[in-house]
Amino acid sequence: MLPGFLESTYKKYKNDTSIFVKWLCEAGSKCGYAISTAQTVKEEPAAKGPRLKGKARKEAKQAINSQASGSLKPVPSEARIVSLKELLPLAQAIVNSKNPMSIPSDIMRAGFRAVSARKKCAGYFKNNTDPRDAKTARANQGHSYFISLMEEVIMALQPCFALSAGAEQTAKPDSKTTGYSIEDLENKFAALEVEEPIERSDDAQPINSKAPETFYELELPKNKENAEAEKLFALFCLFDDFQNLRTFVADLWTGYGAGRVDLITASVTTNAAFQLALRTQEEMQTAYPECGDYQSVLGLLMTMFSKPTGQTDEIEVDDRIVKWMFAPAHQILDSFCDVLIPNQVPLMKRGHFGVYNPGLDRDKMSDMQQQSQDLILFMELLPEFAFIERYRAPLVASDELTRGLIKMIESKNIPIWLTFATTVLLDIHHTLKDKADLGFKQLQAIGRRASGTLSRYQEFSQNITSPSTWPTSNANIIRELARGINDGILKDQIFPIKDKQYKKKNSLYSPETERFYLYKRHPILCGILAFRILLEMDHAGNTLCNAWGTAIYPAHFYNALKQKANPVKPWPMMDQLISIHTEERLFLGAAPKTIVDCHKQISLILGYSASSYAANRRHNKMIVSKNGPRGLKETSVLGEIFHEGLAADSNGNISFTLHNIEALLNEQAAATSKIKKRFNKTHRLTSLELLTALSTAIPLELPNLRFDYFTMHEQSITLLRRLQKELDPELRKYVGPGYIENESQLPFVALYVVMIACGSFKAAEAVGMDGEAVNSRLLEKAGEILDGFIEELGKD
Repeated sequence: MLPGFLESTYKKYKNDTSIFVKWLCEAGSKCGYAISTAQTVKEEPAAKGPRLKGKARKEAKQAINSQASGSLKPVPSEARIVSLKELLPLAQAIVNSKNPMSIPSDIMRAGFRAVSARKKCAGYFKNNTDPRDAKTARANQGHSYFISLMEEVIMALQPCFALSAGAEQTAKPDSKTTGYSIEDLENKFAALEVEEPIERSDDAQPINSKAPETFYELELPKNKENAEAEKLFALFCLFDDFQNLRTFVADLWTGYGAGRVDLITASVTTNAAFQLALRTQEEMQTAYPECGDYQSVLGLLMTMFSKPTGQTDEIEVDDRIVKWMFAPAHQILDSFCDVLIPNQVPLMKRGHFGVYNPGLDRDKMSDMQQQSQDLILFMELLPEFAFIERYRAPLVASDELTRGLIKMIESKNIPIWLTFATTVLLDIHHTLKDKADLGFKQLQAIGRRASGTLSRYQEFSQNITSPSTWPTSNANIIRELARGINDGILKDQIFPIKDKQYKKKNSLYSPETERFYLYKRHPILCGILAFRILLEMDHAGNTLCNAWGTAIYPAHFYNALKQKANPVKPWPMMDQLISIHTEERLFLGAAPKTIVDCHKQISLILGYSASSYAANRRHNKMIVSKNGPRGLKETSVLGEIFHEGLAADSNGNISFTLHNIEALLNEQAAATSKIKKRFNKTHRLTSLELLTALSTAIPLELPNLRFDYFTMHEQSITLLRRLQKELDPELRKYVGPGYIENESQLPFVALYVVMIACGSFKAAEAVGMDGEAVNSRLLEKAGEILDGFIEELGKD
């Protein structure tokens, strides 16, 4: 299901209805009206487990807070069921009360949104169904009844309206607001800028609330026809959400084809749309379990939208409705499921169904010709997913569509969201045409770059003694990462299996055209694989630099040399690192401006306690911090959201929580300021608002994710080796002959230089000299070494 702060159309309708009905019931009760038909349904809390202590208790508390902000499990609460028949008497009781009461503008907006959702559904069904059909007429009548009732209630409440933000605090019934049409009133309230009330959704409630919050629901229709109409409304909301997602994603890939959007942004946002579609369907299935499989839904909708042809027992459905229901994609998937045999892969001879021509103008093709082209394209692509499923071919990462198709091949079950996702991939091909393999080319470029980086690192690291903070298991992870990129990205893991199967069948095929067949036709998967490479390289490189100290210690050394009378030259890669992690994080607030302060901060970074520098300290011994040495922190919100869900062997769930979405929105530019403003007020987002935030944030974070920590590590080690070699006599003199035991301790060389320089300044101050005016010869020499090193980097 969707996290509590994300709203599908149907969930938003339910929330809006609850907000309006809740106020109506509570206000009506205050005015003396006794509700006779309301029922309260309590959701029992889960049984208590054993009492937790320590770390386990802390983690459990964090999990509870996470659930409250975006859980997939419901929390204890109450649902109050109110009959439709009570609404108008409640409104009349409020209006006729001796104690005038004003209805807040935000409550009215919620009521209008609920009506608007129903109107949109009713209008769609009315325009696309046969009014002569009794069943559809009854369903349309059910929608119309709710709309007319709600409008009658709203019109009855006119004397109680507050038409300005904040007016609910002081307003009294205003005769000036009476006499408007329902359309005029809706427009007036829609124009108001007011804070929307936060209402509990089915899977979230306010954190730290002392009592369960009551969620108000209107009584579900009891007769079969009205119950069917409610189900149709839920299905309409579902398909309408999917169509909105489809339009949003189509715009992204149009931008990608035009070079305005990068592959990773388009793919990751599209994959998030698939996840949202999946969870929206799961949400609807909670109320209507029978709607999990597309076939059952198809039968219901086809009956609803069918029109007689004039011939006996023959009906037809408008092509626009067929496409709205994603029926063409379902037909392709269903046809493929029909030919599946357990433990076998259907080998499709290229050209068996015809030849797919991406250059054709679809606008000039008939619906039948379009469907034929889509059938050719996808029927030749689907066996690739069957190879993955049957032979458990490992993938570096997986998108939701790939995961869904593999599950379909296992079960032959076709969920609704999968027909939507399949349609999206077809849309992408229609947009990119003969450029559909562009994603594959870009993935290969990213893979080659990452493979080259890891190869250089492994070669550079030979015969270097690793510190205790870099165990063998970490080195093995780096090797596995390199192997995964080489085998899973730069090589086609499916091809050897496919080649063997085709040869068994003595089939004629072109091996070269079959290599990377899936990747060349699945740009979404290519973008997800590319994104996974960046996340893994970022995480592994960050861990490497932290374990060795080859980022944060050289950063402090570099900053100290910049405080000299003649500062050192810019170190481009180090400046980029500082920009990514910020001075505030790296330098515990701000970069120190004196050598003495530089030494103090380095000691704190090493793990010495800040109390070592207390003014009233009675002894000179350094106090080691219990937290240990400090290091770089992960900077990517995207990594927090997506890292685990992209793994091919994961369940694909993306970690959408209030915390990380808030962090995501905090990074946004003015383009999403309106979304951020609404989220800060209501802690709610629509699916399209979330996708907008993602598509805006990803390009901002990608440059940081592309930072090469492995090269940073290599540059630091190379510099530190040079410092150790050229400053060895001075270091032996001031620190002692055993100042380092092996190269794993090289980062300490830079720190010793700053420590010795700090000592020189303090000694000068002790004899009455201006410490900052004293030049440390060791510091100057170190600066010359760094300048020479930077010059050589510029020549490479």
